[in-house]
Parts: sequence; structure tokens; C-alpha cells
Amino acid sequence: MKFILKIGIVIFSFISTLANAEEKPKEFFSKYIHLGNTFDPSVVNLYDDGAQILAYRVYPHGLERNMELTGLQWKGLVKKVMPLAKAKNDKNTFSNVVITKTEDGFKIKADRYSVGKCYTDSGYYMVIKPNEAGNLMIVKEYMETKPLPSC
Repeated sequence: MKFILKIGIVIFSFISTLANAEEKPKEFFSKYIHLGNTFDPSVVNLYDDGAQILAYRVYPHGLERNMELTGLQWKGLVKKVMPLAKAKNDKNTFSNVVITKTEDGFKIKADRYSVGKCYTDSGYYMVIKPNEAGNLMIVKEYMETKPLPSC
């Protein structure tokens, strides 16, 4: 009887851990969206300094450009452009969000719609992993951008 009770407790603990693991990245992503859409510069604190930030941009004349920054470089850029984005009310909405557990974190894929530039980035994703303190941090982010509005 004690053996069955111990197995039940272990199974319950495992299921509870899985439920919390799925809930935590959802909360993290919601926080990311909220901070970005309220133009809160503290959104940069969600990025690991060593994160890999990848941006792919296609210009109207056909030129394609790839940009790669570290998390530290991205933080500096975001702090500089945040007032411009706020002045233009350039927010993002996310749909078709899919969160996938990886070996040591989560991959969050979504369709990102730029309200200010009227286009959808269907390639958007971020990878989040816990840091040494156990807090989820963005370690990789990929986005496809356009330099000019489509509206």
C-alpha cells in the first residue's frame, strides 16, 4: 500500500512539474508582449547578454540583408529606438503561438504582426532558457522585418 502511495505522489509531482513548465513560458511570452507594447524599456532585461538576435530584411528593390547581434548589442539598440517606436505607436500582435519544449528550454513560434508597418512576420520565433537563477531568458530570437510600411 505504501509503495502505491509513493508511486502516486511521484506521478502527481511529475504531472505538476510538467504543468508548471508549460505555464511558465506562456507567462514569460505574455510579459514580453506586454512590455514591448507598452514601450517599457525593461523589456531588454528579458534578454541574455549572450543571446543571438537574427533579423532578415527584404527591401522593396529586392536587396536582402541579414543582421546578427548579441543580446548586449540588441539591448543598446532597443533602448535607443524605443522612443521612436512609442511616437509611432509601433506595436506588435502575435497569433498562432506554438510553444515547444526543447532539451533545456522552450521555443516559441508565432506570427508577428507589425501594427505600425502593416505586415506579418510568419517566421518569428524565440528560444528561452532558464539562467543560473532559474529565470527564463531569451537566448535566441529571429524576425523578418520590412523597412517601409505596407499600409
